[in-house]
Amino acid sequence: MYLIPAIRKELALVLKKKLSDAEIARKLGLTKSAISQYSHKKRASAVKFPAKIKKEIEKSADIISKGKNSKAEIVRILNLAKKSQFTCKICGICRCK
Repeated sequence: MYLIPAIRKELALVLKKKLSDAEIARKLGLTKSAISQYSHKKRASAVKFPAKIKKEIEKSADIISKGKNSKAEIVRILNLAKKSQFTCKICGICRCK
């Protein structure tokens, strides 16, 4: 399972409420096809985020919609996932300690 595509998927789904696929693709540095695949659950569907991280993804989506760099927000979410040890639950090998 890959965490970055899963974060991008969640961001795209939240951003879809405000923006077109083309705008989302541009803001996330992806193709419109990737956004479509995220929307139709054909890509990055294996990871299920806990409510706390989903809430942070929603905050990041709002920040990105206002023009902030998406890469910085993805790194922020990755750091939160690591800090909460969510990444350990995904890989099954705890290196967080």
